[in-house]
Formats: sequence, structure tokens, C-alpha cells
Amino acid sequence: MTYLSRREFATLAASAAVAPLAFRMEPAHAATITAQELIDRIKAQIGVPWKPDSVDGLKVGDSATPVTGIVTTALPSLAVLQQAVKAGANVVIASQPTFYAKADARTPPPRRGPGVPGAPPPATPPPPAAPPPPDAVFTAKNTFIDQHKLVVIRLSDHWRLREPDPLALGLAAAIGWSAFQAAGDPKRYEIPAQTVAALVGTLGKKLGATGGLRVVGDPQTSVKRIGLLPGSTPIKASLDLLPAVDAIVAGEVREWESVEYARDVVASGAKKALILVGRIVSEEPGMQACAAWLKTLVPGVPVRHIAAGDPYWRPAR
Repeated sequence: MTYLSRREFATLAASAAVAPLAFRMEPAHAATITAQELIDRIKAQIGVPWKPDSVDGLKVGDSATPVTGIVTTALPSLAVLQQAVKAGANVVIASQPTFYAKADARTPPPRRGPGVPGAPPPATPPPPAAPPPPDAVFTAKNTFIDQHKLVVIRLSDHWRLREPDPLALGLAAAIGWSAFQAAGDPKRYEIPAQTVAALVGTLGKKLGATGGLRVVGDPQTSVKRIGLLPGSTPIKASLDLLPAVDAIVAGEVREWESVEYARDVVASGAKKALILVGRIVSEEPGMQACAAWLKTLVPGVPVRHIAAGDPYWRPAR
């Protein structure tokens, strides 16, 4: 494997031309709005009370920036940012962080000092932790964002609180299940009976999953009642849904929680399955639905969706 030097990576990041053009922005005809005005409209129209302690809000950029175009995505990777710039957009709205952690800080986290978990604090406070050395990836991404005056807004907590659940509806639509919704519940679907193996094949093709699918359960088990848990969900979501369905299609769960629970359910003889498609893959259709919603908030401003894509690939066996 060949690794890029810091200079080579920075050069790559500085050039938007390396990314393919995902779409062309049509000219806007409405009055220009700023990024802050866009955020204010989102808060007013999102349909749920805005929580001040949420991860949502402006993460990068100047709130006074006039909006030339908006891109939604599950994750604002460097490639997505490049495609947004190439297309003429300067605002990116994402469900996941730009800088690899919940805090979304533009610098690497400080190094932790030595210590024993659970030990009492020392009598003399230790000196402040030394700042981490510059990181080529953080530097390159920051340089690209600043060079192109991008604004990144996170919309995760409040988007998934909307009713009906836009992430579940978007995922169902992407798979082709919208007509199979059960009892008006966007998380439950009754599809034509098929084996788990066949279902997994369909999911991989429909969602463009290149390596992230993992399955608990017998591949020959016939399933019909399907539950959807896009994004990252706790074990309670699996406990509530699994008894009512034959299989759950989820984005991401803790391996020692929902996965092990599902494995024990299957070991007990129940004909059940848990299929994990990956967090980003599962959220992408919901963020595409977000683009459609945003068009109603900002008429005349070009809004499109750019998928970050499955981050994984599957090695040949």
C-alpha cells in the first residue's frame, strides 16, 4: 500500500478537481439568504422543539456566509466536500461529524496523560496536557474548508426526531418497500416472503453496500416481517422491535448488546435475523429525503444530495 506524504495529501485536498462532478447546480432565482437564516428556518420548521444541548447546529464556517447552494449527506468526507465545491455549493448539511468525533473539534483531541483508572487524584495537579502535534488529515480538511469558505451544519438529533421517522421512510424508499409499510409504522414492513440470503443480496444492491453487510441468523430462514433501525440504535430498540418481526435491518449497533442478544435469540431456535448495513449506508436515504425537505424551506436555492458511500470494501475469500 502506498501512503501519501503530508504535502501530497494537502495538495490533494486543495484541489476540488480530483472529485467527479456529482450534479450541476441550476441558477437560483430567489433572494440570497445567509447560513444563519438557513439555520433559523430549519429550527422554525423542523417540527420538534430545538434542544440547546444537541449535536446539531453550525460546526464550521461563518454564519453570515451567503448561501450559493446546499448539499446534504450522511457524512461530510473530503470527497463529498470536493464534489459540493465542484458543483457550486458552499453549505453542507450532514447527519454525522466532519472531524471524526462527537465534539466535531477542528483539531485532534489532546493526548491523555498517564494514570490509573479509578485512582484518587494526585495531591499536586499534573501540568496541562501538551497539545497534540499537527495532523496532516485535519490540516488538509481544514485548509480545504477555509479555502472555499464552506459552511458545515450538522442536522442529526432533530432530523431523526421528526414524525414520521424520515430516516426509516428514506431507507424503505431506497430499498423499494414504501408500499409494504405495516400498520402505518415507518419502522415495520411486510414484504414478499424470501430467505435471509436473498434479502441480504437485495439490500446490498439497492443500498450500494460494498462491504458493510453483516448478518446474524440462518441464511435459509424465510422472512416476511421486517423492522428498520437506521443509524445507530441502542439495545432497547432491538428489544422492542425484534419480537414483532422476522428480521431487523439496522445501521449500526453495539456488538456486545443487540448482536449478542440476536445471536442468543437465534440459538434458542427462533427463526429471526439481524442484518447490519452500516451506519452511513443506512442514513444516506434519510439525508436524501432531507434535501427534498430543504427545498421547501429555501425556494430557488439549489439543494442536492451527495452520498458519502459505504466506507468499507469486502476482501475476496
